[in-house]
Amino acid sequence: MNYLLTLLLTLGVVAVALWVFIRVGTPVYRIERDNVVALLELVLSGKATENDWQVFIGIPLRHNSELRDIQKRCEELTETEFTGNKNDKLFTSRGLVELEKMLMEIKQHDSED
Repeated sequence: MNYLLTLLLTLGVVAVALWVFIRVGTPVYRIERDNVVALLELVLSGKATENDWQVFIGIPLRHNSELRDIQKRCEELTETEFTGNKNDKLFTSRGLVELEKMLMEIKQHDSED
């Protein structure tokens, strides 16, 4: 009897947990234009961490083709100009110039909208 009660309670807890997980769904993190602007400003000021940058590069951006293009350019820039935490900036001076150009493009596009 004790075994049966334990089994039923366990199944009940598992069923409730599954129901909650199904109702809540999977979390979705969407990077918006403001997030990219803030990240680029942090990188240019030397306040961004390597982790901040890697998260931006690693998250798929399917909802905005302009941001996806910026992300792809940033990924390519990472291959050649990324220095990591070796100094106060994550990129070489050439990389920072390119990031500044991208930031200006995004801000210009913002003002056109």
